Amino acid sequence: MTLRNILLAGTALGAAALLSGPAFAASNAQAEIDALKAQMQALQKKIDDVEIQHGNQIKSLEERKSDVEVSLKNGRPSFKSADGNFTFAVTGRAHLDVGAYDQDATSKAAVGGLRGNMNFRRAIIGATGTLWKDFGYDLHFNFGDSGNEQAGVVYEAALHYKGIKGVKLSIGAIQPKLTLDDSTSSNDITFMERATAANLMTGIGAGDGRMAVGGTGNTDNFFAAAYYTMGSVGDTDDYDRSNVLGRLAFATNPGEGGPNFHFGASGTYAANLSGDSIRFRDRPELRVDPTRLIDTGGLAADGAMAYGPELAFNYGPFRAQGEYYRYDVEALGGGTDAEFAAWYLQASWIITGEQYKYDIKKAAYSGVSPANPFMTGGGMGAWELALRYSQADLNDTDAGVLGGEQDIITAGLNWYPNKNIRFMLNYLDVDVEDAGVVGNNFGHQAVALRTQFAF
Repeated sequence: MTLRNILLAGTALGAAALLSGPAFAASNAQAEIDALKAQMQALQKKIDDVEIQHGNQIKSLEERKSDVEVSLKNGRPSFKSADGNFTFAVTGRAHLDVGAYDQDATSKAAVGGLRGNMNFRRAIIGATGTLWKDFGYDLHFNFGDSGNEQAGVVYEAALHYKGIKGVKLSIGAIQPKLTLDDSTSSNDITFMERATAANLMTGIGAGDGRMAVGGTGNTDNFFAAAYYTMGSVGDTDDYDRSNVLGRLAFATNPGEGGPNFHFGASGTYAANLSGDSIRFRDRPELRVDPTRLIDTGGLAADGAMAYGPELAFNYGPFRAQGEYYRYDVEALGGGTDAEFAAWYLQASWIITGEQYKYDIKKAAYSGVSPANPFMTGGGMGAWELALRYSQADLNDTDAGVLGGEQDIITAGLNWYPNKNIRFMLNYLDVDVEDAGVVGNNFGHQAVALRTQFAF
């Protein structure tokens, strides 16, 4: 082979080597790309498998989730179905009163010695809830009493229909909404006892455990209530009694923030009176001792009617309210009709600055909620001062009735450590005139403390 051929062959071999290098590199890069794609596909498959696995686990947990929601808001055990059709809550309240009386010899001679004592004014336990959203129910029993605890009586046992906005229809043993004072829950009343004027009204055809059918309705500013009632639960002597009663109210600004004026009126008429008689009486706005100081005794009557206005004003931490009622008795057999009257004025001020809350659904006030609960962040709870003047005149000399005229001044100091607890300190100055006979005048002072808790 010549030198020329040898050079040509070497050149050809070098060119071939140079050309094969890039081709080999390109082949390796493609292999790496294909390997990465395979790894990505495998990783994506693993991710898909994990999502499917966790999705199945979440679905399984959702399927196994309980259909009941449990709550303990504000200390009240509550249960609610997942679809919202059913609710059930356990409720309770206890009002433990302790008090003492200061009497002079005249008072002791007139009514005997009033006994200082400690007792549960109320000890109520029960349940409330809804059925298929539109129906509600209440079932409560009271083990307390006015001076003497009891084995337990039906306080409320009623079925309600609430399927119409702003309307609540009720049947059963209920507490009809009559008068401003009585429409306020016993957990929220300003003093330990309601004013005599309201008690005399509810004694005719309302009050706790009254067998009734009726309802309430409200808009943003108006409230109305109407009921047909009979006797109270367990009162077998009063089963055929017939009462119609109603209440109307208007509030200028029910919401919080601005001043609110409340105007209202209540009325009731009673017929088919048990034994053709009716009796007006009440305790002196404190029930540590159950003695009644004013009492008409049984009045022969064909019927009775009571009516009157109610007024209230609240703005921020200040509130004032008053009610006046007349009680007319239709005498039986052509006798002389009797007329009585009672009224009260009261004012209260939350010195810690909380606002009073007005509830148009019952046209009355709700309880005080402390802005800084006691023992929470150094709070002192809410403190309230209150004063009331009350008068009830059960004397009608033309009809020959001397039930007595009662005047009471009550001063109160209330402390709300939190939403569930309240302490009430009341001082009462009581004067009674012409009770039973003209000139039978007497009086006393009393001081009492209530320890209250509710959920």
